[in-house]
Amino acid sequence: NSSVGLDFLWKPKLNSLSNPKVWLAAAGQIFFTLSVGMGTIHCYAAYVKKNDDIALNAMSAGWMNEFVEIVLGASIVIPIAVGYMGLDWVKENAGFMMAFKTMPFLFNQWGAVLATLSGVAWFGLLFFAGITSSLAMGTPFMGFVEDEFGWSRIKSSVILGVIILVLALPTIFFFEMGVFSEYDYWTGTVSLVIFASAEIILFSWVFGMDKGWKEITRGSDIRVPDIYKFIIKWVTPVFILTIFITSLFKPLHGEVSDWQLAFHQLFTRGSWPWANDSIIAQAFHLNQKWIWFKVGHPTVMFYKDMSRLLLTLTFAGLAVLVHIAAKKKRKNAKITKL
Repeated sequence: NSSVGLDFLWKPKLNSLSNPKVWLAAAGQIFFTLSVGMGTIHCYAAYVKKNDDIALNAMSAGWMNEFVEIVLGASIVIPIAVGYMGLDWVKENAGFMMAFKTMPFLFNQWGAVLATLSGVAWFGLLFFAGITSSLAMGTPFMGFVEDEFGWSRIKSSVILGVIILVLALPTIFFFEMGVFSEYDYWTGTVSLVIFASAEIILFSWVFGMDKGWKEITRGSDIRVPDIYKFIIKWVTPVFILTIFITSLFKPLHGEVSDWQLAFHQLFTRGSWPWANDSIIAQAFHLNQKWIWFKVGHPTVMFYKDMSRLLLTLTFAGLAVLVHIAAKKKRKNAKITKL
């Protein structure tokens, strides 16, 4: 029944806290839902006025987002799904499958009229969430090319749309081959943790914590405790980097005792017992045979590697654009001085 779903959702599993995979997934989730690590916040911050209340708005937006998403959303959907489908089925079909397969099946159990109304409301909300998120994530690219290369709004919108189309088509046609999962893992989890680490280091160490603190507290109606200066500068970067490094080198099973055994094996045998879900093991297909074609047909590994190549080329293309823009800006600065 539904109480099993609530128990599964809210009953603490303290033994999971030693698993880096759990922390990496949680970090990726919170960074994605708050648009951290993808440039969106920076772009929107350009429109913030000098004395706008950053502290109160940031905290209220973060709290409300997580309250609605986790407390209300998950507490409604998962218990209902468990009540109809069972806990094992929900575990196997969590995430993307929950929204597009589980919920439509549940709606069909409620009769034709209610199923139609529920389906329209559910997918309408998903569309609204998706389109607003897409606009937010596309804004940094459009703002960048408009400011640095003088593109018009229409031109930047069309080119962004073409890029999104090219990147999205493989996730549609080769969904069963794991392309969507690769996109989600590398861009929606791993890269966000990497970029978030870079952001916090640049903010607190390069820009400077003292200047940053003035920006945070200027014009705020809420007093931010001074302890957060220490947390932002020291605790946050260490915490995020610890999550990333432990996920990068996670040994088999990943428990505390397994780390001890892994280091013992490293120093005695010169090898490391990689866990299948460690970042390095997934990147280089450790613990499995590297086969792209089988009986003349592409394997799942081939599609995964091609999706990674496509993502890498996309990132490289963006890096080249940034390099060209920076070079152009330096050249213009020299001309201005002359």
